[in-house]
Amino acid sequence: MNKHNLLIKKVKKQILSINDLIESSFNKLKYFISNYKKIILNKDNRVFLGTGIAAILTLFYFLIPTLYNKNIIQSQIKNQILKNYNIKLKFNEKINYGLLPKPHFSAKNLSIFHGEKEIGMAKNFRIFIKAGKFFSINKIDIKDLVFIKTDFNINLNDGSFFKNLLKTEPNENKIQIKNSNIFFKNDNDEVLFINKIYNSKFYYDAQNLENILSSKNEIFNIPYKLVIKNDKFNKLVFSQFNSKKIRLSIENKIDYNELVKIGLLDILFVNKNASLNFEIKKNSLSFTSEDKKDLYKGLMYFKPFHLSANFNYDGLSSKYFFKDDTILVDLIKSEILNNSNLNLEINLNVKNIINVNELNNLILNFSIQQGNLNFSNSSIMWKKDMKIILTESLLNYDGEEINLIGKFVIKFQNPENFYSSFQVKKVHRKKIDQMQFDFVYNFDQKKISFDNVRVDNIQSNELDKYIDDFNKTDKGIFNKITFKNFVSNFFGIYAG
Repeated sequence: MNKHNLLIKKVKKQILSINDLIESSFNKLKYFISNYKKIILNKDNRVFLGTGIAAILTLFYFLIPTLYNKNIIQSQIKNQILKNYNIKLKFNEKINYGLLPKPHFSAKNLSIFHGEKEIGMAKNFRIFIKAGKFFSINKIDIKDLVFIKTDFNINLNDGSFFKNLLKTEPNENKIQIKNSNIFFKNDNDEVLFINKIYNSKFYYDAQNLENILSSKNEIFNIPYKLVIKNDKFNKLVFSQFNSKKIRLSIENKIDYNELVKIGLLDILFVNKNASLNFEIKKNSLSFTSEDKKDLYKGLMYFKPFHLSANFNYDGLSSKYFFKDDTILVDLIKSEILNNSNLNLEINLNVKNIINVNELNNLILNFSIQQGNLNFSNSSIMWKKDMKIILTESLLNYDGEEINLIGKFVIKFQNPENFYSSFQVKKVHRKKIDQMQFDFVYNFDQKKISFDNVRVDNIQSNELDKYIDDFNKTDKGIFNKITFKNFVSNFFGIYAG
């Protein structure tokens, strides 16, 4: 009975509480109706109410583009981009409107065209718009364009797509390309190399009156920065390439006002400066160096591509040679050099090899003919004692490893001095005029093996066994002490 009475009391208490709340609410409403003029005319209330209304109207204004007809706004954007930047786009999916961080439209899987050819697909695309004309869909003005995760598939003829972006009329907007790739292909649609774009920006510098490209990229695992400035008023293009990984910096200035274009190229490689004057004609480029001590001279034809160049150095540090042979490996494995239309003949002549006192008078002949890389007929002197000649060579890449296969001929001019340098015992110092051997150098394993050794055109079974045993070991000879031991043991076995 007591529990029943207690329950009734709790229910009554809840009912009274609800009644009090309802009564209080009606009293407040009644007071507002009776005094609404006083409340609205109150200064603090007017500021709060005005701020709230302004915020709601502002938000409503910025949300107007959500009401646009998607087909019409897509057409508006495409036409403006084509007019302002000569970029033809195709929306493969409906666009969406976003308010943050700034008003913009976005689209996925956007196609990019150069003429009638599709050269790119952007996974994400943003078009920022000016905020002053939202009430009319026909008055929308685009600002910045951002292409994100875009794959460009281009060949040599499509390079003008990027070149034309540096010729756009002055404006306050910019074009950005982020986290994208350029797949550069040959005429057979085969990928020659991939250039990664981390962040690239095209814009107009109103202070200096220049169209500018500023870009952070990577090619063959080499990160680099590229800046190109187009001064349309003075008809000058300035470009700067910089890569800390390979310690290479290139600055270039070209005057394109005349039919024959002239320019200056400054190169800084491993703290060594060089300046080249060059001249570009319709189908050729020629260059010469300003330094009389280190003379460079070359001629390049564009179609078909052919480069012939001579580089002469009074002295060059040994660290220039295969300083980072992974770069050469990446180039070969990319097969960009394996092109039947690519022909090069480069001759490098170095009087003194700095840091290696024994080596001098390097003649390095490098050629590419019909996709074949060749170093034949290159030579170097060991002091004045002997001449080492690479008579034959073939660079082979089987899809996994790179091997340089060739034949060396060593012509002794003063073998006695050579023996002394390598501490060959006097009892083993036989008179030798010439020695030759075949070799295979593996770039991936950095290992060399020898075969078919001949001393004065005579074969030795003992030497063949010594070379076979050496080839079976994991030791290389690119260590000064190891190399000396190898040579000393070689002539000890030859002498019997």
